[in-house]
Amino acid sequence: MGYESSLHLIDVKIKAESAAEVTRVLKTRRCRGLAPIRYFLEKAAFDSDGFLVFKSSEDGLAPYVPADDGTVPALYGKWYEAEQIASWLKQYSEKGGRIVLHSIEADGNAWGWEFDGRGRMRELTLRPIGKWE
Repeated sequence: MGYESSLHLIDVKIKAESAAEVTRVLKTRRCRGLAPIRYFLEKAAFDSDGFLVFKSSEDGLAPYVPADDGTVPALYGKWYEAEQIASWLKQYSEKGGRIVLHSIEADGNAWGWEFDGRGRMRELTLRPIGKWE
């Protein structure tokens, strides 16, 4: 049993100096230690602006209508390896990129990670920010 969620890639842009390496890994789906995130590597691609996105599929896993280039910003699934994906991407992502998971189960929970552009990430979660009205 797993937690059904949608994994969103938000403003995940790969640094220019890392683009060739990430492109190679996405094409070959091979790199030491990345076997657990192989499904992500199969589905991930770059859009025309150089942001990391998902290839759309006909299997109903895309919660969005595909862009002209056939990509979507999120996919449904049981993303057990989400933190491993974030840990791999943190070393290549520019500042501000985020991976956000949103539950598609009854609880509606949301969580994720944000990249600082220096190889680090921090956890994200929903929290109250305003006063009661």
